[in-house]
Amino acid sequence: MKNIIVIVTVLIFIMIAGCTSDETKLGGSGLLETDDIIISAETSGKIEKINFDEGSIVHKGDTLLIIDPSRQMLKLESMTASYKVAKEQLNIAQLAYESTMEKELFTAKERDRIAMLVKSNTATQKQLDQLEYELTQAKISKETASANIESIKSELARIKAEIKIIDRNILDSYPTSLTDGTIIEKYVSLGENLNPGKAIAKIADLNSIWVKIYLPAGDFAKVKLGDKAVIDTEEGNEKFDGTVIWASSEAEFTPKNVQTKKSRANLVYAVKVKIDNSDNRLKIGMPVFVTIGD
Repeated sequence: MKNIIVIVTVLIFIMIAGCTSDETKLGGSGLLETDDIIISAETSGKIEKINFDEGSIVHKGDTLLIIDPSRQMLKLESMTASYKVAKEQLNIAQLAYESTMEKELFTAKERDRIAMLVKSNTATQKQLDQLEYELTQAKISKETASANIESIKSELARIKAEIKIIDRNILDSYPTSLTDGTIIEKYVSLGENLNPGKAIAKIADLNSIWVKIYLPAGDFAKVKLGDKAVIDTEEGNEKFDGTVIWASSEAEFTPKNVQTKKSRANLVYAVKVKIDNSDNRLKIGMPVFVTIGD
């Protein structure tokens, strides 16, 4: 009987020591989360093909789906033809401008020659007046040709801008993943007509995962950015390394779904710990316990 009492007493002391040790550890529990990105449509059209499903692993630059680009291709053909026509018009306008310049120079020289002859009474004032008129008309023609060139250049610039928009719309007809990750939500169906801004998919970067824990003020004061942490998934003996990447600047009431080591504290501070998950062994929503520091 005495032996049983001794054994029970020893076990109690071990349990008390374990609890005391746990109470002195700096950490808490939480659920694994990750940053996610929602990919949205940037152009309108009918979905011709979908290259993913929920749970699919995608890489940065992968084409997620194809939005029918045929209308945009027709617009591109039309605008390309308009650009060629405008270029020809510009060439003609430039030739016309050069012609008016030549005419202006010739008329100016002829006017000056006749003016000298008028002084020597070998030409009439009527001839000089006619050349003055022709010179004025040549200058007007040159200014008109110059204005026409500028107008055509403006039209070419407008067409170029339109072509760039169409090119962008064609590119947007093949929306791609912005990161490596896993599709966690799919928002579209084959054959659906999309409008700009319509969500296509939500992608989670599972290579980098994090957990938020809550610490009472006393523990929080001991934490600093860059501190190392150990994450226990409570499944077997496997543990993962982590790093403190963020700490709240304001206290908040203890969340109801979080059990801290010191649950008697009413106010706690949030701390975020990042965990390398390049092997994708950790999953979103897994409960873990985090110990910060040695």
